[in-house]
Amino acid sequence: MSGALSFGQERLWFLDQLDPGDASYNIPLVLRLTGDLDPARLRAALQGLVERHETLRTRFPAVDGRPHATAGPAPQLAELTGTAENVDALLAERSNAPFDLAEGPLLRATLIRIGPGEHVLSLVVHHIVADGWSLNVLRDELANRYAGTFDEPPLPTTYAAFAQAQRDAGTVTGAGQDTTFWRGQLTGAAPLELQPDLRRPAAKTSDGAFHTRRIPLGPDLDAVAREQRVSPFMVLLAAYQVLLQRHTGQDDISVGVPVAGRNDPDVEPLVGYFSNTLVMRADLGGDGTFRELLRATRRTALGAFTHQDLPFERLIDELRVERDLTRNPLFQTLLTVHSQDGDRHGVPRPFGPLTAVEIDGGHAQTKVDVMLDVWRSGDDLVAVFGYRRDLFRPGTIAALAERLEVLLRAALAAPDTRVRDLPVLTDADLAFLDVAGTTAAPPTGSVLDGLAARVAAHPDRPALDGMTYGELWEASGRLAGALLEDAPRIVGVCLPRGPQAVVAMLAAWRAGAAYLPLDPAYPPARLAFMVADSGATVVVGADAVVGADAVVGADAVVGADAVVGADLSFAGVRTVPVTAGGAGTPVRPDPEDTAYVIYTSGSTGTPKGVLVPHRALAARADWMRDGYGITAADTVAQFAALSFDTHAEELWPALTAGGTVVFADADLPDFLATPAGAAVTVLDLPTPYWHRLVDDLGGVRWPAGLRLVILGADQVEAAAVAQWTAAFGDRVRLVNSYGPTETTIIATVADLTGTSDHLTATERPPIGRPLWNTTVAVTDRHGRPVPPGVPGELRVGGAGVAHGYLGRPGRTAEAFEPDPDGPPGARRYRTGDRVRWRPDGQLEFLGRLDEQVKVRGYRIEPGEITAALLGLPGVGQAAVVARGDALIGYVVPADLDPAALRQALAGTLPAHLVPNAIVALAALPLTVNGKLNKAALPDPEVRSATGFVAPRTDAEDLVAGVWAEVLGVEKVGALDDFFDLGGHSLLATRMVARIRAAVDLTVPIRTLFTHRTVAGFAAAVEALLIAEIEAMDEETAQHMLTGKS
Repeated sequence: MSGALSFGQERLWFLDQLDPGDASYNIPLVLRLTGDLDPARLRAALQGLVERHETLRTRFPAVDGRPHATAGPAPQLAELTGTAENVDALLAERSNAPFDLAEGPLLRATLIRIGPGEHVLSLVVHHIVADGWSLNVLRDELANRYAGTFDEPPLPTTYAAFAQAQRDAGTVTGAGQDTTFWRGQLTGAAPLELQPDLRRPAAKTSDGAFHTRRIPLGPDLDAVAREQRVSPFMVLLAAYQVLLQRHTGQDDISVGVPVAGRNDPDVEPLVGYFSNTLVMRADLGGDGTFRELLRATRRTALGAFTHQDLPFERLIDELRVERDLTRNPLFQTLLTVHSQDGDRHGVPRPFGPLTAVEIDGGHAQTKVDVMLDVWRSGDDLVAVFGYRRDLFRPGTIAALAERLEVLLRAALAAPDTRVRDLPVLTDADLAFLDVAGTTAAPPTGSVLDGLAARVAAHPDRPALDGMTYGELWEASGRLAGALLEDAPRIVGVCLPRGPQAVVAMLAAWRAGAAYLPLDPAYPPARLAFMVADSGATVVVGADAVVGADAVVGADAVVGADAVVGADLSFAGVRTVPVTAGGAGTPVRPDPEDTAYVIYTSGSTGTPKGVLVPHRALAARADWMRDGYGITAADTVAQFAALSFDTHAEELWPALTAGGTVVFADADLPDFLATPAGAAVTVLDLPTPYWHRLVDDLGGVRWPAGLRLVILGADQVEAAAVAQWTAAFGDRVRLVNSYGPTETTIIATVADLTGTSDHLTATERPPIGRPLWNTTVAVTDRHGRPVPPGVPGELRVGGAGVAHGYLGRPGRTAEAFEPDPDGPPGARRYRTGDRVRWRPDGQLEFLGRLDEQVKVRGYRIEPGEITAALLGLPGVGQAAVVARGDALIGYVVPADLDPAALRQALAGTLPAHLVPNAIVALAALPLTVNGKLNKAALPDPEVRSATGFVAPRTDAEDLVAGVWAEVLGVEKVGALDDFFDLGGHSLLATRMVARIRAAVDLTVPIRTLFTHRTVAGFAAAVEALLIAEIEAMDEETAQHMLTGKS
């Protein structure tokens, strides 16, 4: 063979250039031969085979970055001696050794003598010169030649003729029709988002493994196929796409399906790369039955088969598919349904006077994330799942295979079942979810009852800064008497953090009301809205502002320690000083009465008041005393703003346990250095604030008696946990808590103390297991439980679920739904958070459903990028947000080099996850509640208003010139993207060849995919040059730089 390559060969050649040494496109054929073998006769048979098939003598050198097919050396038979013990290792070594496409030969033939009458023949061929069909040609022809019975006519055509005809076909009408069909079928197709167990690496690997499951449904499959007038392949394709939908949450599912590509009978006897891959895309977003899906699948498959002549490589270029080194284009999973009965392995066949049995060649490589091969073996379907080991654990794939059987069994038994109702959960899944998602519910009292018991038992014990339990109870009772004059439903508490605020909260309860925290630091308009929206009729303020007998009108002033201003008006609201007293008799609230109202910011921009009942607060306080081990010996720091529900976690468990609460300053390190701070045993901190402290662990005077740190309100970073663990070990317990306000402070907890098994770069710290009185479910958008390990929305039920949103019945009905697992009337809350179950029964937080962004068609989790940034040297804090179609990263401290960080990320993350810009800041802005303030993040610098930035360095000028020449464009700027300018894979190899000729430097093609702009690529070339020069001896370097010796 000489001359042009087929389109498929061109793509395989490019992939080899992209990843030299990759053996994923090796195809092994291994035969165990029994009998008296004649090596000379086998060599002659192999020689005849090679002489007949030109592809087996072809190599693919490059000229100016372009591959050419030319005659190469003929392969020779190598002879080795092995044993039964080492033959598998020898075979794996032969199967996984890479080929040199430029030099050849591309068939590796090895005969291994195991013993008398026992040999193993290994034939390993590169996919660029053969395909699966070719293996049958090789096996049968070699056997016939060895037997002396081969008597076939000359081949009717050659592979070179096929390749040229394929290229010429691009000008005929049929090719245009094929292109139009596929563009209509696949434009906008979404990548498969099958959540991996491990973080996806920056470049796709092929290290694979396999899992086999026998499914005894062959006759049922045949019966349904006949009834629906579809092929068994179509039934399996439909079932597989439904399985993938249930594991991804996507309705747009694309699966690659290999076809032989030998529609012309003349090419059937040839050895060569003829196979093509078709993309079968399904829309599973409707409400149809499996029977209806089979009809749609039939239409899709028949259309694809009719237009199968368009090479996959041409299709990629026609659709201008986004280049991504981490995964295959257009599809990330393959389905192959083999037509012959039985796996070809293990079947004895004649090989002249010998018996040949095909065996496994030890080639554990996969070209896509997951692939499924299905064979028939009697009444069984033999499903073989191949998968990338750098993405998935064996247990995940084993579960996927078992779920395929569950789904297929149900679909075949009842094809009229709606697709959305087909089961996928296995018995093991159901048992796991039954244990993981629910907890027992011990009896609970109320917080007020618990506090009363502590007052009765130890009235003189310190409860708050400067206030005993007895004094707290007396002051709250006196204020409750004053509040009872109005019989309030909600009492506003507009006081700074401190003992008086706690007095007011208790007084509201004892007056039969709920308290509404009103932070004096809030803007007046915000406070006015909260008071008016809540319907509060009384607001408790500080003595410095409110007189003892103040009764308000429209211009009432409420504040703390300083007058807020007359523009803050609470019409019809009475203000009461916290020291007021009255004759009313305190009451005891009912468990379903509202304990407090917390306003949260919603997606609509309008704050919503969450009504939390006493029942829910009591359940949480009970668990916290036990789960956190809060006792009378503890001193808990109250640090959170009172408008944030964490204040309830800091106050009520400690006070109902008989402990002491101290009020920390906003500057926590300064407070911890005081005598009051030094006595603290329990800290409850917003996670972003804790991250800041971890950056300077040595700069904080941590209390000697500190035993527990509780984190919450944001994702915990593994790197920070590792730093903390290195400093404290298991001396200080570290707990990660999770929970929205609507489920009363927290719903799950994970103990991160002194552990490291979850702190690898490929995993996130968990958010743990549900508390007492709490049920959790991970569901799809229809509310059905998803399998363990599969992402879904977290829904929380149990005693901690709030009543709903104050005055918003419609929004309440949307967010609080009937709980199918609870008692009659029970509800559960839809959190909007995306999570999944880990194998250890803990939940892993994956991000907000409404914060997922799509960039260039990919669904992005900003948290994954944030974690990668935090893993880079020098990065203390990080955040990633989407601005339009761009990802922006923010890092601390301010002296970091954003360009260097982007280059480092390009080596660890897929290209579509590398931020378009990175901004270095002195600190990340936080809200008053300690959360990241995304609105305060600055915009990055953008390109000039003209949209064009001229090359700024000699290296950029060189690269821009080469790109302009190769791409055939007039002007190339520093920020222009190679692929946006019309570049593709073969032009990339040509460009790299020109760069090599210009600077005598070999630049890996992969560099272009991680540095797609002129500026980025030029910087990478400069870095490679510097590294090469630094590795030289002084004389060689001097000669290179000056041209003088």
